[in-house]
Amino acid sequence: MTAEIAILNKSAIALAADSAVTIGTGDHEEKTYDSADKLFELCRDNPIGIMIYNGLSFAETPLQSLIKRFRNSCGSFDSVKQAAFEFLNYLNDFGASSPDRVKLDSIRRLAAPIMQQISARFYEELQRKLIEPHAGDDVDWQTISREILDRNIALWERIYSRRDDAKFVGGGEFEVSPEIEQQLKQMVIDHAVGDDAQKARILAIIKLGLQKDLLSSGYTGIVIAGFGKKELFPTLLAFEIDGMVGGSLKYIVSNETDIDRDGPRAAVIPFAQREMVDRFLYGMDEQIERHLIQFSENTVTKVREAMIGRMEFESEEDGLSFKQAVQRAEEAFISGMKVDAFEEIRKNSRSEIESLIEFMPKPELAKMAEALVNLTSIKKRVSRGMDTVGGPIDVAVISEAEGFVWVKRKHYFTPDLNPRYIHRVGRGLHEEAVYAKSSNESSRERGKSSA
Repeated sequence: MTAEIAILNKSAIALAADSAVTIGTGDHEEKTYDSADKLFELCRDNPIGIMIYNGLSFAETPLQSLIKRFRNSCGSFDSVKQAAFEFLNYLNDFGASSPDRVKLDSIRRLAAPIMQQISARFYEELQRKLIEPHAGDDVDWQTISREILDRNIALWERIYSRRDDAKFVGGGEFEVSPEIEQQLKQMVIDHAVGDDAQKARILAIIKLGLQKDLLSSGYTGIVIAGFGKKELFPTLLAFEIDGMVGGSLKYIVSNETDIDRDGPRAAVIPFAQREMVDRFLYGMDEQIERHLIQFSENTVTKVREAMIGRMEFESEEDGLSFKQAVQRAEEAFISGMKVDAFEEIRKNSRSEIESLIEFMPKPELAKMAEALVNLTSIKKRVSRGMDTVGGPIDVAVISEAEGFVWVKRKHYFTPDLNPRYIHRVGRGLHEEAVYAKSSNESSRERGKSSA
């Protein structure tokens, strides 16, 4: 995992990302390194940056390499949204050209957890049934196991049918090719439990899950932010992608923030491991909210039981009516806490911080972004478990005035020992400047001719 932050106001965006990456070499072996690159410049003609998190590769290719190729080949963009979807189209074209094995592995990562969920719940319920006392030994376990599996299949059918559909590059209908469907059938036959009819239902659930907004643990987060050619204020778009499904790149839009005079004027947006940033911004995170809700539910239940236990009613009907009224009041209280109280706390805290960020100078934006990532890194360092956030923090500031500017950037080598690298970079920047000047002069000449 990682910790990344984007801070936006009307004049600039500060992006910061840590350098930790966790590499799994098997079911139980993991290694963490503090030298991964996650923050890059997306294109040369516009001040637009990109951050990536969780999975750092796409179709078994490092995303760093694909970003560089896109940066060298793309042109200018009127908006950040146009650049973002152009990059998704680039990934889609690259993924479509991948070997069949790579495409199949992408689908297996999504399909396998669905089968595991169904099987795990089935075996858990069956085990509870086995340890229950029975009247006799003539129990039809085959019928019982079939009924348990049917209930679990029906449960997951309802769960997946209620989820939102994912989006696919190109906007086409979700389709599974005959080859992929045959592979899924074989996967279900080899690993799923149940008879043929139940396996057919499990296959249908898997196909349904593939088109829903469900991602595997190997998904990749992509954050694209900056200024398009026609944008005066910054824009940020965040996606989560999970390989090729049905011939197209599957993605979910996780955040879209457009700074404007009529809309939000500033924003602080954390990505990946965000609990410490949420605590700093709002005074609580999702874990604290869950604990508060659980404590409140247990407390009000005890209060109700103690209160009703000391009361006497003229009839059972009156007692039942009172209990139901109190229970409805409890549900309204908990619902109000979830929907209204926590949201009001977040809204007030966010308003106070964003009112200051709106006028914050660019150097302070960079310092704040780095500090928030470092806060998460310190928390992980003093907590149990692996240090999944850490290493040098890369920081960039993007503005309409100066473009994409590195504030802090790590190198795995000493620049003084690599003068040829410095020369190559400088030569590339010079060639870009000459090309840009030539293009501008050509545009002016065409304008004069047309006039």
